[in-house]
Order: sequence, then C-alpha cells, then structure tokens
Amino acid sequence: MLALARFTLKGPYQAAAIVGLLAILAVFIVPVVGLSPVSLFLTLATNLLAVVLVGLIILTQGLGPGLKVIASSAIAASLLAWMVLKSPEAGISMVVLQWLPVIFLAQTLRSTKSLAMTLLAGIALGVVVIVLQGLFWTELEASWFAQLVQRGEGPQLNQEQTQQLGQFVRLMMLLFPSSLYLMYMLVILVARWMQARLADSKGFGQEFCALTLGKPAALVAVLVVPLGLWLQQTWLLSLAFVIVIAFMFQGIAVVHSKLAPRKQSFLLLLLFYVLLVFAWQIAGILTSITGIVDNWLVFRKKPENPIN
Repeated sequence: MLALARFTLKGPYQAAAIVGLLAILAVFIVPVVGLSPVSLFLTLATNLLAVVLVGLIILTQGLGPGLKVIASSAIAASLLAWMVLKSPEAGISMVVLQWLPVIFLAQTLRSTKSLAMTLLAGIALGVVVIVLQGLFWTELEASWFAQLVQRGEGPQLNQEQTQQLGQFVRLMMLLFPSSLYLMYMLVILVARWMQARLADSKGFGQEFCALTLGKPAALVAVLVVPLGLWLQQTWLLSLAFVIVIAFMFQGIAVVHSKLAPRKQSFLLLLLFYVLLVFAWQIAGILTSITGIVDNWLVFRKKPENPIN
C-alpha cells in the first residue's frame, strides 16, 4: 500500500491515473462481476484505497494542486459510468458522499496540524448529514425498506417480520451519520499515517497518542449522549452516536499511550482491537467513556495541544 502511495505522489499524472483507476474499479466491479461476497470486498477495498489516496494527495500537495488531480479522476469515473452503465449516479455519489468530506477534513488537518480539530470538524460534517437526513427521513426510510423487501426471497413478510425489518431500517438510519463519520476519520488517520511513513517520520504516532478533544467538547458529550438516550429523538440519537465515536478515538489514544511502552504492546493492542471489533457494545462504550473522562482526569502525561 505504501508503494502504491509513493507511486501516486510521483506526479499529477500518476496520481490522477491511480485514483481514477481505483474509482472506476469501485464503480464497475459489482455490475460486471455480479453481487457476491468477493465482489463486495473488492469494491470496498478499492473504494477505501481511492479515498485514502485522495486524503493523502491533499495532505501532501495542498488544496489547489490536489483538487486538479482529484477532479480529473472524478470526472473520468463519472463519465465512464455514464457511458457504460447509462447512469452517472454511482460516480457522482462517490465524489459527494466520500471524496468531498475527506478533502475538507484533509485540508483541515493540513491547515491546523491538529487531529483534534479535524475530529471536531468531522462532527460538524456529521451534523450536516443529520440535518439533511432529517429533511428526507420519511422518503429515505421508505426507500431503504422497499429495497430490503425486494432483495428478500421467500413468502411475503408477516406482521412481526415487517415490524422487525422496520426497526432494523430505523437503526440503520440512526447509525448512518456515525458510520460515515467513522469511515471519514479512519480514512484521514490512514492517510496521515501514510504521509508520516513516506516521510520516515514518527510524528503521527506522537500526534495520535496526544489526541485530546478538550473539556468543552467533553461537556457537550456529557449533555447530549444521556439526553439523546432519554428523549429518543432521532436527530439527537444520531448526534449522540457521532459524539460517542469521536471520543472513542480519544479513548483509543489513551490506550495506545498506556500500552505502547510495554514489552508486549503489540499483543495487548491486538487484544484490545479484537475486543473493540467483536465486543463493541461494551468495549466501544468503555473506550468512549475513557476518552470523555480523560479530559478531566488526564490519564496521559503532558497531553499535547489540547483544545480547551
């Protein structure tokens, strides 16, 4: 992956070619190969790699030169989707939902040189998504429900199954902004890691272990999360999920700073991430609580660049 990133940064033509090729593959794999676990995995992998490289280009080259390269790749992918699939929506939605937010966050990180500010800017993007989602909630919920029913096989759903499917769609709607936020921040972190590795720098590790969102943001979390769980308002619950993800990153930073000096740090961190993935209901919440409380108790020595 680093070799591909190094080749991408050799020049604007190489960057446009690699990002454009990955974007085209992400759009065409399923329509050409068919829907299967393998095709879905390849689509996800090529899509995420393209988005990571978009973030890396902005971090290393800046907004002006980076946008020229990215725009040419986006236009090529959208035009090819329009000519072959007779539908440019796939390419356009990829650019709007994935590339533009990552460009904004990468430029925020480049300008502020602060992971904390980038995470908070990501929360602002999450709020925008929640507002837009709220405006079209009924239509989106009905559309997702209809798509799931059409993809299902077998007899018609009974009343209980219909109710369960409706609850599942509602949960998907609630988690959609936080899922996007998680993806955006992971992409930015991987792009920043690549930037540091290509420069043979240890700066990313130091920045991440010092990540602190600050007391004002923590106070907002203390107010919004319990209020969302109590009132059960859809927009407030969606915002609470976004905030929980944000402070989960600070909690992960605390864990890294504590485990890194240990001799068996790799195994301990591996165990931590396994728990975070497979027992996320418990491990994720505890990690988020750790991130919130850290703003007052300061579990790490001399946190750098906190936002107070």
